[in-house]
Amino acid sequence: MTKRLAIYLAVTFGLSWGIWIPLGFAFEIFTYGENSAPLIIAATSIVMFFPLVGAVVAELACMGTLAPGQSRWRELANRLAFYPRISGNIPNYLLAWFVPAGLALLGCVVYFLAFPHEFDASMGYILDLAAQTGGSAQELPLPPAVLVGVTLFQALTWAPFFNMFFAFGEEAGWRGLLFPELCTRMSQRGAAVVSGIIWGLWHAPIIAMGHNYGMDYAGFPVLGIVVMTLACTAYGVWLAWLRLRSQSVWPCALNHGAFNAIAGAGLYFSATGPNVFGPSPLGLVAGIPLFALGAICWLKLSSARSSVRPLG
Repeated sequence: MTKRLAIYLAVTFGLSWGIWIPLGFAFEIFTYGENSAPLIIAATSIVMFFPLVGAVVAELACMGTLAPGQSRWRELANRLAFYPRISGNIPNYLLAWFVPAGLALLGCVVYFLAFPHEFDASMGYILDLAAQTGGSAQELPLPPAVLVGVTLFQALTWAPFFNMFFAFGEEAGWRGLLFPELCTRMSQRGAAVVSGIIWGLWHAPIIAMGHNYGMDYAGFPVLGIVVMTLACTAYGVWLAWLRLRSQSVWPCALNHGAFNAIAGAGLYFSATGPNVFGPSPLGLVAGIPLFALGAICWLKLSSARSSVRPLG
C-alpha cells in the first residue's frame, strides 16, 4: 500500500508540476498571470489526465500475479472504479449533474450580498478582460441577458458531459485510487479530508499563476493556495461521499465537469474580478454553501477504517 501511494503521488505530482512550473517560468506566467499566456489553459487540460496516468501506473506496478484467465485490465478497471454502474445509480448521476449549479449560483448570491460594491451589472470586468486578450473593450459578443442565459443553458445541458471526460482524468486518481487507498489506513472521514488536502496542494503552481483568485490580494500566492486547499477539501469530501454511494468514479467526474462548467459564472457580474472571497464557489465567502455541503457529507461518512473498493 505504501508503494502504491508513493508511486501514485510521485507520478501525478512529478508530471503535473513538471509541466506547470517550467511553463510558468518560461512564459513569465508567475509574474503576469494566466491571462497573459493562453497556452497554460491547453497545458492544464493535458495535466488533468496525469492523476489517471499516476493511478494506472501505480496499480499495474503493484497488482502482482493474477489467477489464470483473469484480465489485468479488467482488474485495473474494477479496482479504480472505472465501471459506470448506471443501473441503480441514476439519482447519484442527477445529483452530480445539477447540484453544482445550485451551489455556484447560491454562492454568488451570498458573495454579492456580503460585498454589494462588487456587483456590476454592466459586466465591466468581462469587457476589460476581453480587451486584454485581443477583443473589444466596447461590446460583448451577445447582449448581457442572452450571454448569461447561454452560459446557464450550457452549464445545465451539454457542458458537464463535455467537461466530464477531462474531469475523469482527475477523478480516476483522486477518488479512484487515493481516497480508497487511504480508507485502508484511516477512517473514511479522515481519508476524505487527507485526499482533499493533497488534491488542493496539487493545484499550487496554477494558483500561483492567478488561477481562480487572481493575483491582486494580500498574501499572494500563499493565501490563495491555503484557500484552494480548504475548498478542495470540502469539495473532495462531497466527491468522496458520491464515490462511496455510486461505487464508481463517473458520477464524480460528471460532478466535477458540471462544477467547472458553472464556477466562473459569477465573474460576469464582478466589478474587480476573482479574489480569495469569490465570486467563484471555491472562494471563502462564495464557497460557504460548498463548505456547508462538505460538512454534511463528512458527517455521513464512516468514522471507521474500511475497504471501499467496488465488489465485482
